[in-house]
Amino acid sequence: MNYFPKRLSPIFLLLFLGCILYAQEKEQFLGPFTLGEYEGQATFEYITNEQDTIYHGPFELTSTNLGALLNEADTSFNFSGAFEQNKANGPWQFQFGKFKSNSESTLVGYEYRVLISGTQEQGSGTLLSGVPDGPWEYRIDVIKDSEIEQTLFKSNINFKKGTPQQSFQMENKATALVGRTLRNGLAHDEWESYESQEIENTERWIFEEGVLKTIIFSSEGNTNEIPVFENKGVLKTIPLDASFIEVLKVTIPEEHVKRLQTGIGALIRENAGYYKKMNHLLNELGEANLAPGILAKVPHYPLDSVQQGHLAQMQKDYEVAKEIADELLKNSHLNIIKRSDADALYKFKVTERINSQYLKPLGKVNKMYKQGIVGNIPTEQLLASLWKEGIPTKEITVSVDSLNTTRTFEPTNACSFNFNEPTTETLQQLAAFSKQSLTEIKSSLSDKLTNEARLQALNGLEEDLIQLNDSLVSKIDASRDSLPKKYLPSLKHIKKLADDSLAEYAALGNAEEKLAFGNDLKACMGTLHMFSDKLIALPSTREDIERLYQDAVWNPFMATVMEEDVKKRITSAYKNELIPFFIKSAEKIQCTNAEELVYQIEVVNHRMEILRAGNTKKLERKLKREKDPLKIIQLLQQEVTSKDSTHE
Repeated sequence: MNYFPKRLSPIFLLLFLGCILYAQEKEQFLGPFTLGEYEGQATFEYITNEQDTIYHGPFELTSTNLGALLNEADTSFNFSGAFEQNKANGPWQFQFGKFKSNSESTLVGYEYRVLISGTQEQGSGTLLSGVPDGPWEYRIDVIKDSEIEQTLFKSNINFKKGTPQQSFQMENKATALVGRTLRNGLAHDEWESYESQEIENTERWIFEEGVLKTIIFSSEGNTNEIPVFENKGVLKTIPLDASFIEVLKVTIPEEHVKRLQTGIGALIRENAGYYKKMNHLLNELGEANLAPGILAKVPHYPLDSVQQGHLAQMQKDYEVAKEIADELLKNSHLNIIKRSDADALYKFKVTERINSQYLKPLGKVNKMYKQGIVGNIPTEQLLASLWKEGIPTKEITVSVDSLNTTRTFEPTNACSFNFNEPTTETLQQLAAFSKQSLTEIKSSLSDKLTNEARLQALNGLEEDLIQLNDSLVSKIDASRDSLPKKYLPSLKHIKKLADDSLAEYAALGNAEEKLAFGNDLKACMGTLHMFSDKLIALPSTREDIERLYQDAVWNPFMATVMEEDVKKRITSAYKNELIPFFIKSAEKIQCTNAEELVYQIEVVNHRMEILRAGNTKKLERKLKREKDPLKIIQLLQQEVTSKDSTHE
């Protein structure tokens, strides 16, 4: 945005930035420093802006231990580069080493020298305002007697302002790949790989402007040509990384899926993992987007708000069910008593069956949902790939003895579940069925826990409940003076809800009831913490969003730059309908709806950021007369196109 007259702004802006830099005192740090899991000695320069630390200047973090190297082995690392106003800028190098020394040493001049062996991992290249620019290399070498003996992995990519350019190379012990991209980063033309030991065994991916048209496997004189995607219909551009491989697994014939675990597929995943590791370190410090940046286009099957709701609920129910299954299957007491208790064995086996037939496939869907690629696969095709023998029934039959005697399990409300249609609702129903079944199994097994285990569980649970309540009260009390008065009834209600719930817990006399109620209350307290954070942050979040929806406009009559609101129907719906709705909802919040309110606030805030840059004319027309907050939230979740693109 240009806040100054066109003829003066460049000079004025330079002077203005210069004044800022001179006004901020540059400081230097030298000493112990922790970056994620890495602890070492750091040297870097920084400036402070209010209470924020802004990295600005050279940076180095290193760790080596000569004593460990000589005695056993040393795990070393060195990260060095520079920042400019918190953005990684200039040459950077990341080194990770695992070495041990030889027992012999040599004296050279006045220095003792030892030879080392191990592995050296190194990524290096240049960053321009946080994105890769120019050649980048990542390599892993086996070191023997201080010399490179073997290269385990190497990739070379040339970037321009974060976008890979033209040809690149990757190789590991098994495979070497040469590929090409267009100047916009889209995969293009023929990518070819060959096996290091068998050069005639090749794999070729044929791209056409980002669309993978064909995969050709050649091995031992046989060639398989597999059609993949068609360059038609609605397409979506996604990173060509592990998520792209997941889409491929569901798209190509099953007999060829295993090939994606090696060859080009393996190289893509491995390389993306190394870049992710470097990028994570940079983002722990400042701002960067260090990624391979190779893009591909895949089919897109837009999900409406109802389907999105099915998937969101599936995720919640799956995670609860998975937690219960893991708890039961890993319970040492249950693993002992199932050997002599027929009912315990039966329920343990039902849990195993639910875990393998329901939760394992749902876990794959949940992973895809988090990656944002469920909409790139037809739902019917997705379900068919996960349950190749058909979706399991609501009756779970297991063998309970050596004579193959069977028992069948059904949850109490089995008739309410419907798995008949290949839809997103079926995915949600499968997750809900798993959750309900495992909840009943866990409850029925509670009597088989020892009294001592119950007592220990209650003691630990009550400590957690008191800590959660005290911290919730402290958080709310600390924010009272800084919030508008209209927020105070909501905060008062949250405190009362927590206090009343604790009183209800204390009144219970039965240990089993206390444990069940207490665990539910603990989850509720955690959700109330999250909701309180969202509510307390709402005034500042609203200000940020209002600023986001402003454009700087030059007013020739006033000879100054003025702020002008844009997309007023969206901001009006947000300020006049949704904010009051969230505040009023908080005044009557209960444990049963707290999680949903947290989700609604998160969704709205996220969508408001996205919609600022989107083509929202259609949405604004729909919002013109809409006053129902829930319908407004649904409308905000509908997909919009970017201003400069006709498809995602």
